[in-house]
Amino acid sequence: MVGLEFEVLPESSLKCNDVIEFVLGTPINQVITALQNASKVIRNVEFVYSKEEPFTRDLTITLKNDGIRLIIEPVFQRLKVLIEVYDFKNITLKYCETVFSSPDEEANVDKIEKCFGATHPGVYDEKQKMYLLKWRGVAFCFPAKDSSSVQSTYAHGLGSLHFANSELPFLQRMIIFSGSNPSEPKLPEIPLAAYCGNNHLISVTSVEEYGRITGVKYAFVSEDVSPTSNRKPTEPPRFEKIIRLGDTEQAVLAALGAPSKIFYKSDEKMLIQRGPNQVKIDDKPDMFFNYFTMGSFLAKYFMI
Repeated sequence: MVGLEFEVLPESSLKCNDVIEFVLGTPINQVITALQNASKVIRNVEFVYSKEEPFTRDLTITLKNDGIRLIIEPVFQRLKVLIEVYDFKNITLKYCETVFSSPDEEANVDKIEKCFGATHPGVYDEKQKMYLLKWRGVAFCFPAKDSSSVQSTYAHGLGSLHFANSELPFLQRMIIFSGSNPSEPKLPEIPLAAYCGNNHLISVTSVEEYGRITGVKYAFVSEDVSPTSNRKPTEPPRFEKIIRLGDTEQAVLAALGAPSKIFYKSDEKMLIQRGPNQVKIDDKPDMFFNYFTMGSFLAKYFMI
């Protein structure tokens, strides 16, 4: 089996030609759909989440054959701050068309420095017993028993790691993240390519009148598909819309656009319970609008 080749794009993504691309900020449903579409080449995928603490613990999607782990933020459920590669035996990694790790020749400190260019000394992590070389949006971890085995030196203004022994340690872990510090990564915005005509929720609040809840106010971002726009926007426009109890189907569609999916609830069971002598009032089944990317299910009542 030939391993996949991925291109490393710091602070952005891990891309495998036309097969798949993992982009920071992508919603979880699109990540799962992309993996399903690439199921012929990407197999043995594991999805882990916490039933006890679903909104406090990260969700993880692990590509076990390829040694890649995707960390999903639990509240907004987007590809969070980390794309982690923890096993380099079955995949090839390159940066700016330069291969720095392959199954036949795994990366070490020297290869990483030559490929990315050392700009400052590495940092030793006492807890994990490893050295960290980092640049904005990407970090590399190398095993080291103690800090005395590695010395930070400068040469011509560039920082590098000088190992006391002759054997350079091999790369143990690579992290793609948003920001400049992998221990304090930023939650990235949804990439424009991931909108695909969908709305993405920012916040939702109840609307009260005379002490009673009469509706829901949605704040969301959406893809700009204006025909008058001559260039792609740097960020999508934001909207605020109010859906009130009693609004018609047309009013909901005008405010939020087309739903992700429409469900119809059959009334056959209700007809059986009414009995043969009961008059059937309405032949139309209930209609449910599922706005998946906005976390809402709209019918005769709101479900957020």
